[in-house]
Amino acid sequence: MNTYIKSIFAGMCGVALMTSCTDILDKTPLTEISQEDLWSDPALVQAYANSVYNQVGHGWTESMLSSACDETELTWLRGCELTNFSRINPSDLGRMNGAWWGWDNRGWGTKWNNITKANIILERIDDVPFTDENQRARIKGEVKYLRAFEYNDLITRWGAVPIITRSFTIDDDALIREQKRATYAECVDFMVKELDEVIDGKMLPATYSGSDYGRATSVAAMALKARILLFAASDLMNVGVSMAEVGYTTPRDNRWKLAADACTEALDAALAAGYKLYDNTGNPETDYQKLFLDNTEANKEVIFARMGTESSLGDNLCGLEQYNYPNGYGGWGGNCPLQELVDDYEIIDNGVARRFDWNNPADAAAPYENRDPRFYASILYDGAMWQGRPVETFFDVDATGKEIGGGRDSRYGNDSWNASPTGYNLKKFLDESYSPNSWQFSAKNFIWLRVAELYLNKAEALYHTGDENGAREALKPVRERAGMPAITSSGSQLLEDIKHERRIEFAFEEHRYFDVRRWKEGPKYLGRTVHAIYISRHPDGHKTYKVDKLRSDVGGDRIFDEKIYWSPILKSEIDKNPNLKQNPGYAN
Repeated sequence: MNTYIKSIFAGMCGVALMTSCTDILDKTPLTEISQEDLWSDPALVQAYANSVYNQVGHGWTESMLSSACDETELTWLRGCELTNFSRINPSDLGRMNGAWWGWDNRGWGTKWNNITKANIILERIDDVPFTDENQRARIKGEVKYLRAFEYNDLITRWGAVPIITRSFTIDDDALIREQKRATYAECVDFMVKELDEVIDGKMLPATYSGSDYGRATSVAAMALKARILLFAASDLMNVGVSMAEVGYTTPRDNRWKLAADACTEALDAALAAGYKLYDNTGNPETDYQKLFLDNTEANKEVIFARMGTESSLGDNLCGLEQYNYPNGYGGWGGNCPLQELVDDYEIIDNGVARRFDWNNPADAAAPYENRDPRFYASILYDGAMWQGRPVETFFDVDATGKEIGGGRDSRYGNDSWNASPTGYNLKKFLDESYSPNSWQFSAKNFIWLRVAELYLNKAEALYHTGDENGAREALKPVRERAGMPAITSSGSQLLEDIKHERRIEFAFEEHRYFDVRRWKEGPKYLGRTVHAIYISRHPDGHKTYKVDKLRSDVGGDRIFDEKIYWSPILKSEIDKNPNLKQNPGYAN
């Protein structure tokens, strides 16, 4: 779709140039198009709607959200430590109000600018002289979906926000300052209503192809609705809620049933439309790795993504490989997996899955053997093959155990300041053909919604409605694609297994940060000490492995405060509008 968008914008510039040539006294800047021209030309309206897509955020900045929870440690911190040590405050949100390096379009202001664009389009579109009413309906459906998407991106971080569905002018300053936060319930109802209008009104097709591939679909609307209702049913929004802006203050028995129904409907619609788990090669490790690199229509798992292009086309999303390649390969180290995540990848032992155990001598002697195939597709560990050689994060020791050097990807290698603080590097999402320091990146799409999420959302929601068998069945396809045996547990262990499956399947995809919060398990996972691996290579060449302290200036003893279940409303925003009530635990 990006090529399509670029050609439309080129056309817009062409229109401006041709118009300006008719009168040499025309003082309108050549890059501008008048309101009258815009709203009288369906092609320009389509281009303006396309620009809303271009402002949808992604998660591939230098400081990934995985480094603000228990998945990775960012080598150079970049504001993630404010969240990890509960130092976040209304004057300094650190990583949580947009990336520190590399744009992500996730800041408070950017979200509202995009919502404003959507509001303007929806206000004006009924007066545009479309000759094809299907095009009008489609654009309206796309923009409604994108507006709900942007609202949800705000609400999952800050809780309820003002529901604004109109545009403002400079003369509306007083009215703008009167805006108040809606309740969380009102925000959920608004987003669901908007998406239902798209779905029930049949504004969008279930799939797209060709130059339209990547546009919002009816299936994307159903998938987003399912995610919203899953969150709305979760503990954070229902248990011990202190104010209506961050959850429900009255009980409601059917929230999990609503979520389960929405998840089932979304999955059924996706499968009926031809979406499916990515299994193009039949090799679990290869399929899982390629899922995130295949940006073509052949990738039937992707339901909605922020689309990117090659670096040379000017709309590449990030410098993902440069940020995250190991230092020995010329990369910056970047977002490095924690030992806690590595330990959570199961071992397959004679066809049976079990948890890894450092107290098991066999596990401790060969910690990277027989693991879940998704481990090998996601983590660069010592000995993993990458660009024609094994990764070397080990340290050489002499006969007495004294450290005397290390591998090419340790602090003894190239650019020691970029050495991994955990002994691991990211592999998931990365293109192995990248030439370090070239800044020429292949085109990738950041996946926001995919089929695997529909299965796991359904499993969790069904569990909470009491349908344990349905939950186990929903887990099966995802486990099978990963080459893992089916989950057979029940009761509370089944819920733990569902949560564990989300941790592994969605590693680094921006689920974990929000999942742990909505489960209200911050103290358990976000307030613990996190660790690294220390690998010793002895004089005879054999290696031993020891779980070690995090090699970081801030240390691994992370701190969790209840207040950081939600990000604080920015002080600058409250200064402009005191009606924006602050979130629990924060002082302005």
